[in-house]
Amino acid sequence: SDNSINTENEALETACAEIIDLAPTALLLKYAVAPYNLVSGSTTINISGKKILRVIRYDTLNSVGRLCEKVDLDEWFLLTSDTNSIYYPTDHSPVYTENRDTLEVFPAITGSIDGADSAKVFYIIYPTGDNIDSATSISGLPNELEHAVALKASIYILQTLISDTVQDDEDEELLAMYNNQMQSLQGMYQAEIQRITGEDEPQTGD
Repeated sequence: SDNSINTENEALETACAEIIDLAPTALLLKYAVAPYNLVSGSTTINISGKKILRVIRYDTLNSVGRLCEKVDLDEWFLLTSDTNSIYYPTDHSPVYTENRDTLEVFPAITGSIDGADSAKVFYIIYPTGDNIDSATSISGLPNELEHAVALKASIYILQTLISDTVQDDEDEELLAMYNNQMQSLQGMYQAEIQRITGEDEPQTGD
């Protein structure tokens, strides 16, 4: 049962994570919490439970902020190990990678806040905890996404009710009512996702 949804909080946690991953980065950046500063002595950030939205590195010469390109770990090692390569990351072409629970930037961070060789990491935290269902807001979560979160959480809760009814109650009338509610919620959720992303909800295989 570790992979099943048994409480309202679990439904909301899962729904929040799904909606955050579907939402446009530009919308999440608009409401993002203050960025984390990477500076000399604090050159990495623990990214466990976080969705990274953007990484900006400030260069050596004039402290201009440049967007870091995300690369996977294998590419990171290739790019940063060959100083003679035309693809070697520089102040003008910085990169970052996610190494397990740690985010790293290259060229290396050696400077102070907003100065040369520093960086800012913009992110949103996937909400967790025992009191999400009583929260009035979630830090960094745009108001525009709250309705979609509520709909998806309701779908997860209803799926649990349907499962329980099928396995335990065998109440055909109650099951029919739940299935009708599910169809209605699914339609509302599809419309909300299309409003947020401009696309239909991605379809998954059986």
